Amino acid sequence: MPRPPAPQVRTVSKGPSTALIGGVVLLVVVLVAALVWAATRDAGGLDSQGTGSTLPEGGGVSMGPGTDADVTQIRIYEDFQCPWCGVLENSIGPALIEKIEAGEVNVTFQIMSFLDGSLGNDSSVRAANAALCADDADVFLDFHAAVFANQPQQEGAGFTDEQFLGWAEEAGVAGEALETFGRCVEDLPHTGYVEDMQTRANQDGVTGTPTLVVNGETVGNEEMSRLMQDPSALDEVLADHS
Repeated sequence: MPRPPAPQVRTVSKGPSTALIGGVVLLVVVLVAALVWAATRDAGGLDSQGTGSTLPEGGGVSMGPGTDADVTQIRIYEDFQCPWCGVLENSIGPALIEKIEAGEVNVTFQIMSFLDGSLGNDSSVRAANAALCADDADVFLDFHAAVFANQPQQEGAGFTDEQFLGWAEEAGVAGEALETFGRCVEDLPHTGYVEDMQTRANQDGVTGTPTLVVNGETVGNEEMSRLMQDPSALDEVLADHS
């Protein structure tokens, strides 16, 4: 699986170009193998505990006016350990946050965890659980951005609980709320819902990450390449799928 640099700040103006399509194809191959693992693993009877922003049956984390609102509806399939997901977030994430906060779009984050199977760790599940803990603390978007901005440079190195705690604190979580967040990260109460999100993505037939769906239409590879390289392409891509 290709490994782009892991930026420490979210200021990258363009991503890889010539290697992008080949990298996406390779990631698809990894995902297909990982989906077999994800489909056959035992959920262990975990309760599916979501948050105030999660949709039923593993439908993802909804940010914005709502999935029934008459605005552009965006769904992003991603894995916190997916390097190309990090490139996409680093490129268009700030603009998406602005549009969410302005009520122009509703974005559903379908957070997957398939890369745990191929990388041999549990960081995708743990990061997804931590993101839901951040949603409990009302800092989902900032935390989501911080995780992708700080992806480890070494493939498979994963994330630590201390990192999650630090990013939540940077997002403004403090005092008792930060202690509650820390317990949530440690106790993994949202793992059942995290697994439901992966199952839902499997059922949706997603075969590569990141996958972007706008108003029910899947954005093609050429458009994805533009988005990863040029944040200003976002408005045009959204208009093309309106």
